[in-house]
Amino acid sequence: MDKSVMQSARYEIKMTCDEMYLPDVRSWLRLHPDGFADTYPLRQVNNLYLDTSALDCLNDNLTGASQRSKLRFRWYGKDRSSVPGVLELKCKSNQLSWKERWPVPVTFDLTTISWRDLIRQMQERAKGVFAVWLSCIVRPTLLNSYTREYYESMDRQIRVTIDYDQKVYEQITHPELNLTFSTPIERRIVIEVKSDPALYRRVSNVLSSFPLRVERNSKYVNGLIESLCFV
Repeated sequence: MDKSVMQSARYEIKMTCDEMYLPDVRSWLRLHPDGFADTYPLRQVNNLYLDTSALDCLNDNLTGASQRSKLRFRWYGKDRSSVPGVLELKCKSNQLSWKERWPVPVTFDLTTISWRDLIRQMQERAKGVFAVWLSCIVRPTLLNSYTREYYESMDRQIRVTIDYDQKVYEQITHPELNLTFSTPIERRIVIEVKSDPALYRRVSNVLSSFPLRVERNSKYVNGLIESLCFV
């Protein structure tokens, strides 16, 4: 792992629970000795995941590969007709994660554009690692959206996000972008604790104060499996 990657890498530890416990999760954070407080207005996060014909990103996660990556197009808010988004390559090495980001220099009307044109326009403009990845991508596989709340410890060293109200739209069996037919999924909260690698011991202390178990969780993997089982 080179120096620039090490500088951007962070621990990302996840816990989940039923959405009915959302008020309790907020209370646990606000009463925590580290003084967690809201640091950013809540917003809707949207991800359009892109994968190969062999679903390599999905399979790497299912087999527990220690080194794995996934590509997604991310934007914020509820608008789908004029979307200024960012391509993100999310990389993971054991418990360390980092992102490479490329702001796509055009906006998309996702209500009218075909997925072929969407990928083609990205391929025509992308450079470097994103050009390489997009040359292997066949099509979108999943679109998900969720509400995200942001918290930080009093000294801003530990960050926590709470994701809920997730909606999932399977793309594999649709000839064009599917923005209408969502998959019924289990209503879960995903709590993610994030920090610099040097603060691992402190993160462990934060996690020990939550009455939840740490577990692997991938919205992409869970959403796609539930969608394909539902089809």
